[in-house]
Amino acid sequence: MSIPISSASVFIQIWVDVNALHNGSTAGVYLVDNNVNGGSTNEGTTTLQTELSQGSNVCWSLLNIDPNSKAILSIASFSNSSAFGASGTPQQVTPTQWTGQVQAAGQAGYSITFNVQIPGASGITTTVSPSFNVTGAASTASRAPLHAAAS
Repeated sequence: MSIPISSASVFIQIWVDVNALHNGSTAGVYLVDNNVNGGSTNEGTTTLQTELSQGSNVCWSLLNIDPNSKAILSIASFSNSSAFGASGTPQQVTPTQWTGQVQAAGQAGYSITFNVQIPGASGITTTVSPSFNVTGAASTASRAPLHAAAS
């Protein structure tokens, strides 16, 4: 079962210029997240490195740069990554939005494969390979059970 988007604290967007995209190529693909001030690097590239805390819920969104395009975009799959831990790879919420949780600290790469179907043309499949830099768990005070806070 997927994590609700409203539970995510880290958002990674994959912007696609379908006019520049070719099968297997990453030209026209740009990844950004909401944590550049927190240390994320390589914004606007296919090798985005997202800085986040262990236990963070993440939402990935696939977006078409051209709002008038008739192209249909969808995320096909995520590779395994040591960062995902026991919870496994992210799960689909909608065809263009997936959520997951990072559980293991350290640097870890992963890949996302997505499809673009342009009406009247053959489909395009592309894979990008961003990474995580997962630091130790977020503040335990925010995760303490309610009864523990009262003692």
